[in-house]
Amino acid sequence: MFDREISGICPLCNRQVSGKVYRKNDKVYLDKVCPEHGTITDMLSSNAGLFADRMSMLEHASPNRCSKEKCRNGIFNCRDHVGRKSPLAFIEITTRCNMRCPVCYIDAESTGRDMPLAEIERIVDRITEEDPNTHLILIGGEPTIHKEFFKILAMIRQKGLMKRTFIATNGITLADKEFCKRVQDAGIKKFYLGFDGTDREACKKIRGSYIAYDSVRKALENIRENGKAWIIISITAVKDLNVEDIPKVIEFAMANSDIVKRIMISPEVFCGRINEKEDLAAERLTGDCIETYLRDFLGVKVATVSISLFFALLRPLKSMGLLAEDSWMTAAPSPFCGQMGLLWRPKGSKFRSVVDVFIKDADKQIYEIGRRVNRLADSIEKARAGFGSGFPGRAGWFLSVYLYFLPKYFFMLAGRLNWKGVFGMLGAFVKAGFNTKTFKKEYFGEKIELFYLLGSDKYNYIWDKMPYCLTHHYRLHPDTGEVIKVPGCFVVAFREEVERRASVSEEV
Repeated sequence: MFDREISGICPLCNRQVSGKVYRKNDKVYLDKVCPEHGTITDMLSSNAGLFADRMSMLEHASPNRCSKEKCRNGIFNCRDHVGRKSPLAFIEITTRCNMRCPVCYIDAESTGRDMPLAEIERIVDRITEEDPNTHLILIGGEPTIHKEFFKILAMIRQKGLMKRTFIATNGITLADKEFCKRVQDAGIKKFYLGFDGTDREACKKIRGSYIAYDSVRKALENIRENGKAWIIISITAVKDLNVEDIPKVIEFAMANSDIVKRIMISPEVFCGRINEKEDLAAERLTGDCIETYLRDFLGVKVATVSISLFFALLRPLKSMGLLAEDSWMTAAPSPFCGQMGLLWRPKGSKFRSVVDVFIKDADKQIYEIGRRVNRLADSIEKARAGFGSGFPGRAGWFLSVYLYFLPKYFFMLAGRLNWKGVFGMLGAFVKAGFNTKTFKKEYFGEKIELFYLLGSDKYNYIWDKMPYCLTHHYRLHPDTGEVIKVPGCFVVAFREEVERRASVSEEV
């Protein structure tokens, strides 16, 4: 996993360059070597053990249809990749903003551009046609200041996508009670709210003013007053500013769990308004750094695990044909990217993690389980190829699945379960009279979903991430005007290329 050659981009001149990933002093670094700018060093992980565990999930994964050979000249040229379904679909409806945050990855400001309503409708029509079960997220800039914002909401509702639509906002407009009510009356019940901590001064340094700190709290009050809602509070984690405040954010979210359901942590990326760093590796905040800190502070063995692990756990069922290929995830996400978990705190008790409850010695075993089920899936797929398509072959395969592979899969998982935790949860469910609502209240107390979303900039961008990307930005092709999808890790790091060029050459 270490001392591995990679392909990437020079962050200074954009040319295609080679490099390597390597371990040093229990950290993982990335070197890119440019013939013009020399060696540029970045840090990929502050915990080599965690990094190796996560990246072991990549050894058995393969992109869904697309490949490096197809995509290397630009995502616009890879129709297979563009055709993949996505759990999250973003539409940037405006580049205008009512703030000028120092950490803004797109350098948004008041003098941006609103996407015309007709163009947004073309994009929504494409989503409705090819991926209606995605979660649609309206972003900016600040999406709520689009001059035709409420016409956009009315159009989305008319297309039947409102139920799964979020708006990503800094909360300033929602702090106005009348505006907030109008948004919720239009059908929006899901929100990404920028919430960078409980330390007012730290938030001012991150956002450039106090207005976002004060507004988001007022927005939460207004949203709650207007009825049922599902809120993600989104933290831009900045090294030496708000990382140690994250536990207090978790407590805040749990105290407001009637409407706040998830915390999304995104470490600062060095693009947009911040695109130069003198000591890049020292200033980089990684997801593994956050995970290690939270494990120690919260007293849990595992706070989150790579989303690619969940794909691995389902893969044998897909290989056996017991789970549809397009169910839940259509392809394995990159272990470089998102992580997820569930934390809760029973009344009068300490924090608990769902991974710790279900997995024995979770910090040592959780990724070993993933590696084992991946190897099982490999053997299932190899065996399946040997059965014919006629009746004898189908009958033989059916018997192999139910008499051998499926039992082997369940015994493999059962051997690593924390049965004390499993039976404790089952006992609590019985005690609650099999009433799900009562069980959740009594067993979990205060709970919150916890996600890390690890973004890319030109410094840490490497090829390994893009073919596996599960988040897409819908945009219009800069040359032809057709509706296209661009992987999130690409559109953030190479924003100017997405907007300016129809393709990315060897020297972008």
